[in-house]
Amino acid sequence: MASTPTVKRRSRAVILVNLGTPNAADPAAVREYLQEFLSDPLVIQLPPWARWLQRPLGMMISRMRAKHSAEKYEQIWTDRGSPLRAIMQDLSAALEKSLPRDWQVFAAMRYGGPKMADTLARIEELGINEAVVVNLYPQYSVTTTGTVLKELYRTLRTTAGQLNITTRATWYDDVGYINAQARVIAEYASANDLDPRETHLLYSAHSLPVSYVCAGDPYERHITRTAALVTERLGWPANRTSISFQSRMGPAKWLQPETHTHLAELHKNRESRILVCPISFPVDCLETIEEIGIRYSKEVSDRGGRLFLCPALNTSEHFVSALRSLVLYGHRPMTSWGEAYQPLLTPSSSISSQGSINRLVMIGVSQDNGLRSGSGPALRYSSPAGIKGIKRNHEQTREQLRTLAEENLIQEGLILNTCHRLELYGWLSDDYADDVQEASSHVQNVLFSDELEGLEVNSLSGYCAWHHLLRTVCGLNSGLPGDTDVANQFETAQRIADKVGTWHRGLDRIEEEIKRLNDDLCNHTSWHRETTGYCSAALARVLERHEVDLQTAKFLIIGGSATSRSLVCALYKRFSVGSHNVTLVYRGHTGGQMKLLRKAIGSGTRVRVQSYDEAVVKRLIADADVVLFGIDHCTPVLDMRELSDIRDFAARPLVVLDFNTLGSVKLAALSGASVYEAAALEAEACSYAEALKDNPSFLEALMRTEKIIQEQVSGMFRCVQSTEGHCLQEATVPMQMDGSTLAGKPRLESE
Repeated sequence: MASTPTVKRRSRAVILVNLGTPNAADPAAVREYLQEFLSDPLVIQLPPWARWLQRPLGMMISRMRAKHSAEKYEQIWTDRGSPLRAIMQDLSAALEKSLPRDWQVFAAMRYGGPKMADTLARIEELGINEAVVVNLYPQYSVTTTGTVLKELYRTLRTTAGQLNITTRATWYDDVGYINAQARVIAEYASANDLDPRETHLLYSAHSLPVSYVCAGDPYERHITRTAALVTERLGWPANRTSISFQSRMGPAKWLQPETHTHLAELHKNRESRILVCPISFPVDCLETIEEIGIRYSKEVSDRGGRLFLCPALNTSEHFVSALRSLVLYGHRPMTSWGEAYQPLLTPSSSISSQGSINRLVMIGVSQDNGLRSGSGPALRYSSPAGIKGIKRNHEQTREQLRTLAEENLIQEGLILNTCHRLELYGWLSDDYADDVQEASSHVQNVLFSDELEGLEVNSLSGYCAWHHLLRTVCGLNSGLPGDTDVANQFETAQRIADKVGTWHRGLDRIEEEIKRLNDDLCNHTSWHRETTGYCSAALARVLERHEVDLQTAKFLIIGGSATSRSLVCALYKRFSVGSHNVTLVYRGHTGGQMKLLRKAIGSGTRVRVQSYDEAVVKRLIADADVVLFGIDHCTPVLDMRELSDIRDFAARPLVVLDFNTLGSVKLAALSGASVYEAAALEAEACSYAEALKDNPSFLEALMRTEKIIQEQVSGMFRCVQSTEGHCLQEATVPMQMDGSTLAGKPRLESE
């Protein structure tokens, strides 16, 4: 008869020790936790004569901070309670699974529960007589490792058992730990397409009073050494990294620089993509999830950048493997171990090239503009009639983008659809990445069908496409040089791409670079003060011609588009029209554009309709002095003849501006009614643009803007147009500005 296999008794234990966490995210629990933490004489170090204040001081500070801290914990609390406690439980289970079967792993906290004393008592109850204590603070400080060891030895003195203890107290340069931290960063960077050349790596560590360091605490040196080893193992350029310190408390001088101020400095240095590694936090907690992931991330976003928070080591297989080696073999310094590691990030690393500028393409058509191509890529222009023939509304654009994705023509992209252009920007799928000409042909079929009369299709790639996009969003490729409305149209294209599912990491990068460019223009030129919106320019000429009284006239805006938002902003900001004289009529749909439009209209009147041909719309038109159409569909909504019976135009003139190139108005000869169609408004805007060329300050801003854009595209490529219209790249000296651009006769690269 076969014997029953015996289960080997657990004879050895591992205790993973962390700082601690409240039992609940309410002020009472947080106050209890903070009181224990802040009453520790190793955390708040008082002079000998004042140590009687230790507990009263801890109680006072905990009462003051409890409510505010509880609010922060509420933001990160999960169904399993504190993230720190939940991750510690999972890490303990993962480590135990990786160790030999006679090992059992426990988690303990220095403050809160499970307490060190309870954990040791449980181990002795199980008959285990050997334990390895792993302090989850890789870098030594008296406020972390020091207080854990003190509590451990204090507890051992009160126990009656015979428990053999081994500690793994300091392992800031352990080969397994360094390798684990580097691999977690590399994998996160790869997953988020973070190129070291375009991303700054910031190591953020918990701060410490400078007086502790002056007294001999090695914490700062350990942090510096860890960061240097991880950077070397990772292969990240050292000049693209830095160290900062967070979570400062009290008025004393702490380690510098502070993370939130250092992030502001990085922004000033034009770093818009920042990858933060919480180097002193192996397990995610309040300081990583709330302080970095929520608070600091918002600060960076508000400045126009983006913060990427690399997760802590947590339960990654690399960290579990490092802890296993640490338990079984002890601390193995990176230098003495002598392993010749190759950097994880090499030119052929796993970081995706999708989204890199050199694979960007632009396929589309555009109308001639006041500066022609300026110092940008050489283009072929389409006729106004040709552009009007392929004009699309946003619903049609959305379907075109969806078709391009479904037919596997693009991996990601957006369609910029304005009065002067219909252009696709994005990345071709792998099937077409090596044949832009073939891809261009397929894209043309989707965008323009057979409506090619009067159209000249341009296909740009790489830095040429990037250069063209930068000039476009700055307004240099518009009929009105410096047209600020293009920025709103780009936002609309972004929202459409996001809804369709073609907005991914590559376009994220482009958006961030465009924000950086706009910041540069604001800081180093007068461009934004000299330029104006297309709608604003046309409106200024018409209102001046008709001598409209801006204080009493009633303005009616019809449509829920980006054009309508530009008109609202122009009326309020440029013409100082009171909100009580502005009414917006829009159809019943929601979304990001409508949120922006409702914010723009403010306290002005909003009327929501199901259709623009409802009777209420006609009554509002009859009551208005100026009617502005910002809709984009091709069905006319106003037949002027229908108003002849409800309004005396001779007694009270009406001015109608139709910005819809598809036409929103059926014209009729009515005395006293002046209607400006899109073509007439464009003529007004062009007249405005001609006047700009005689303005020395505008020309100076234009020259500086062109120079900054050329710097943005590195000045290392020039665009050469082939006979097929494709844009090739050639390395060359930086492109130069000359006076011909300012005179309206630009120097083309093909000349």
